[in-house]
Amino acid sequence: MAINEYPARQLPAASGSVPAAGDSDVRDFQTVYKRWAPAVARWIRALGGSIADRDDILQEVFAVVYRRLPDADAHNLPGWLYRITARQVRDFRRKFWVKHIFGRSVPLTERMPASGPNPVMTIESRENREKLEGLLAKMSVALRTAFMLFEIEGYTAEEIARMQGTSLNTVRARILRARKKLTALLKASPE
Repeated sequence: MAINEYPARQLPAASGSVPAAGDSDVRDFQTVYKRWAPAVARWIRALGGSIADRDDILQEVFAVVYRRLPDADAHNLPGWLYRITARQVRDFRRKFWVKHIFGRSVPLTERMPASGPNPVMTIESRENREKLEGLLAKMSVALRTAFMLFEIEGYTAEEIARMQGTSLNTVRARILRARKKLTALLKASPE
């Protein structure tokens, strides 16, 4: 079912459950989807979801959002969406692992040629991306996620702390540890 085929779903207008004025976007599924789908797609990648599986995971995330919209944390919608996304990525990776272990699926490749102005730039870009992804894969999920959200996606430490439901100091420590680990991995890796 395409997103625009979902019937309208709205939060109940209970006193104190929905912030006033500027956050009316949390009341309507279509609005939440249009506003947050690009960010959720980036979070999926930051959490370790493969490019090939991104659309499937995105659909699962918004299926949960559609069902649970009345229970949404309207005061921290990004955090609520992030937690749903993190759980869906985790569950998807577990399902994939189980299928792979029992030989019922063929692993999907993530290596799609990047478009670029010329073949040399395409190859260099792909090699750099693969190298970065390989180095990030050696980090824990918590460090990788904090690093990608902060360094690549451009979120502030405060925004990441709200999304993940952790303290600001924890997020800053993860970013610092991720930077140190990435630097050490870069020094140790052959050119």
